[in-house]
Amino acid sequence: MGRSSENASEKIGMRKMNLRNLLVVTGLSLLPLYAEDPAGKELSMLESGGQALIVRSAAVGSPRTAFRKWFMPPAAAEFERLTADTFDGQRSYELSDFFNTSLILVGAQQPDRGITAFYSPWQDAILLVRTEGRGTDRRGAEFVFLTGETFRGEKFADSLEPVTPKEAPLSVTLWRVYSATLAKFNSLFPEKGVPDLSGLTKDLDRAAEFRHIRLRSAARTLLAKKLMTEPYREGLANCLIALRALRRGEPEVLKKVFGARDEAGLAGMIEKIPQSVRKNIEPVYSLVSKDSALFAYLNPGAPRFIFIVAVDKTGRFALEWFDINESGTLLKAWEDAK
Repeated sequence: MGRSSENASEKIGMRKMNLRNLLVVTGLSLLPLYAEDPAGKELSMLESGGQALIVRSAAVGSPRTAFRKWFMPPAAAEFERLTADTFDGQRSYELSDFFNTSLILVGAQQPDRGITAFYSPWQDAILLVRTEGRGTDRRGAEFVFLTGETFRGEKFADSLEPVTPKEAPLSVTLWRVYSATLAKFNSLFPEKGVPDLSGLTKDLDRAAEFRHIRLRSAARTLLAKKLMTEPYREGLANCLIALRALRRGEPEVLKKVFGARDEAGLAGMIEKIPQSVRKNIEPVYSLVSKDSALFAYLNPGAPRFIFIVAVDKTGRFALEWFDINESGTLLKAWEDAK
């Protein structure tokens, strides 16, 4: 017995609403959507984004398995060859870190193909995937893994700036690379564009490009391990103190930990971020020295919300938090204030 068009439209509407609610919470960046075509490009973009969220979640724990399932066999084999040296047994800490800190971008979509990307501003690296197939059955047919500089058309200079920023504060560095990368992605893969990666793969030395990406991922791993060593036990303790305070979100605890250096009142405004997000945040960045430390936290399920904590030589904590989707606005405000 056939279904009425009203029932079909209602089901499409429910699918859209459920996906949209999921993607808003997790921070998926979508290009402007097609309001007049709920069963076409808008639904394709939402479905592609939802599919990518599932892949990213699986890739945090087991990137090899996740991409064997999502990629078509030729692309899966190429991905395994490219990333083989990052694995220690079944684990790849470098790839897990990349997916743990990445946001998902969805670009040009056609009925049987589209562009999806995973971008980590913490590594300033982007994995772009051209998918083929329809609906949730789409699979990765082709990919390219690039440094942010190469993707944006900039010169790569072996910079560890996103890992150990010197030119600007960590937050500003993240705003810069994210806003510039998102702008470039939107220009290359607009909503009515063609899902084609050929412009990014011409004359590309994929192995050399991935080695550049590994410079930063390896540096991040070393910094994380440094925090666990005996000379930095106090740094580790401070990292956990801040983590517990942010997860609990209790005003008296936040004031006790961050009140001494909270001129902007950010600790008091932390309730704007849902407790369901805050309770699952984890450390994703540490930079410690003898007399200071810098930590950052996010919830891998909602990586748009970032918390940065600085500890000075007197042991006072300072808190900064933001929604990285507001990077363009935040960067402009910072530059105007200089």
